[in-house]
Amino acid sequence: MKLLRVDLTTGKFSDSEIAREDQVRFMGGRGLAAKILYEENKPNVDALDPENRLIIMTGPYTGTLGAFTAFYNVTTKSPLTGAILSAHSGGHWGPMLRKTGYDGIVFKGRSPRPVYLLLTDNGPELKDASDLWGKDVFETIEALEKKHEKAKATVIGPAGEKLVRYAAIMNDMHRAAGRGGVGAVMGSKNLKAVVVHGTKEVPQADPEKLKETFKTATATVKEKSAAFSKYGTSMVVGITGKAGTIPTRNFQSGNFPEFEKIGGDAFVNNHVTKNTACARCPLHCGKMSKTDKYGTTVEGPEYETLAMFGANLGNSSLDSIIHANHFCNMYGMDTISCADTIACAYELFEKGIISEKDTGGIKLAWGDPDAMLKLVELTGKREGFGRLIGEGSRRLAAKYGPEASKYAMNVKGMEFPGYDPRGIQGMSLAFATSTRGACHLRATMYVPELFQGVLDRFTVKGKAQPLKDLQELFTVYDCMVLCKFGARNAFANSWDNMVMLCNAATGFGYTVDDLKKVGARAWTVERLFNLREGLSRQDDTLPERLFTLPIPDGPSKGAVVNKADFEKELDSYYAIWGWTKEGVPTREALDKLGLSA
Repeated sequence: MKLLRVDLTTGKFSDSEIAREDQVRFMGGRGLAAKILYEENKPNVDALDPENRLIIMTGPYTGTLGAFTAFYNVTTKSPLTGAILSAHSGGHWGPMLRKTGYDGIVFKGRSPRPVYLLLTDNGPELKDASDLWGKDVFETIEALEKKHEKAKATVIGPAGEKLVRYAAIMNDMHRAAGRGGVGAVMGSKNLKAVVVHGTKEVPQADPEKLKETFKTATATVKEKSAAFSKYGTSMVVGITGKAGTIPTRNFQSGNFPEFEKIGGDAFVNNHVTKNTACARCPLHCGKMSKTDKYGTTVEGPEYETLAMFGANLGNSSLDSIIHANHFCNMYGMDTISCADTIACAYELFEKGIISEKDTGGIKLAWGDPDAMLKLVELTGKREGFGRLIGEGSRRLAAKYGPEASKYAMNVKGMEFPGYDPRGIQGMSLAFATSTRGACHLRATMYVPELFQGVLDRFTVKGKAQPLKDLQELFTVYDCMVLCKFGARNAFANSWDNMVMLCNAATGFGYTVDDLKKVGARAWTVERLFNLREGLSRQDDTLPERLFTLPIPDGPSKGAVVNKADFEKELDSYYAIWGWTKEGVPTREALDKLGLSA
């Protein structure tokens, strides 16, 4: 594996090879990037400091002839949480990076002027981006891909330039490495874009085996995943809506009676114009949609966007959700944190903690899409009250005192996605222990609890072991890097399938136990990073509302997370990992993973 190292302060480049031992132990993607960040970041460096590393990494599965091989990883310290952050994106950019002969890029420093990196078969070059600074995501990608024929660009928009703490890095117009502020870190470095074009062969140990798995995945998807192919993630609105676990009015409830107005049928029948897919994807879960009301066309919205700009704001206007998605993509922002922070503001307004004097004359009321859209636009431009919305819910609420902070719905500073953990209680532990904050993709406990119904969703008891198992598996996906939708729909979340795919890509001869150690090793390094940055057991928790306010109505009426049960299960979770009761890995646990030195 070869990395390109870029010092943006000096403009100098260097290459580095990843030792085979580290490739075997961390594989690539999220795992290898976490190791690099832990070793190279100075303790407690500010996320927006030039010395914070921004690491773009592929995995050994990226760009191969297997199925769902489009993804790349971005790892850094988060300006939203202060914790380690890894975000992922699909599309076509990641495979193109590998065709340049590089597997990843490590940026440090800050350029004295706006630049973009051009990386081709001929090597790297920093190019002036002064004429691109200030342009939105769509304008930037269009300009760069027109200028550099056949190249693919990943870029930031105005939100990243202006350091919105949940700014995204965008590629293929609408694909996002979305969560936690990777785009703000990129903006802090005066780096507008990374443009790649290569023609080299992507190394893979057994290309014939990978082609065979692609055919198998295609057949499996056609047979078993027709609904997911038709609706994409929008189908989840119907599942959480019917169960009464869709976040509603800033998690004041999990019941949104109008969920069908923003659900899969309404979306597909009235707004979807065509299906889209990432590279080497037989699933085609992406949806291009349009709204005649606003004249907007966008890829999406995905479930999280529908839930958080919809039910969590009391909003049943699907047109407005599509338009909000468009704004977030255009400015380059995470839809989840943006929507949740606006929901926090709505409740602060409802409770009388803020007023129109604070919002610049905007009246905030549940179900009002006009106020929502105005705030999204102001946030993307970092203007008016949008300057505070761009800080995220934790900082927004803190400005107005301890009472206001009760209404900031986040873990470690990262806002919740579209699953109310009171009605899917394995997710309460998953959200609390996730190394990057509230995240639905570190361990999808909602699948066995809600989608499959094989675990009791109304208790947190007994969830520690299945949670750890999923965390290890999903970390391996992120080290490969493999699309999680593809893994679930075509490969059945199977360790045996992962062994087959990883060995076909790498030739390393992994066993199931080896892969589990890869996942555990990467997760543990992330834990060590967070501990070093000052996070502790106190951060592995939920907003108090979820422990004290039962869901007041609907199918999950009365559900609440029992705090005593939660704390006991957290003890069990730590013990299974081999950590102390304070969540610190013991020497024995580190020795087992070869992390003691």
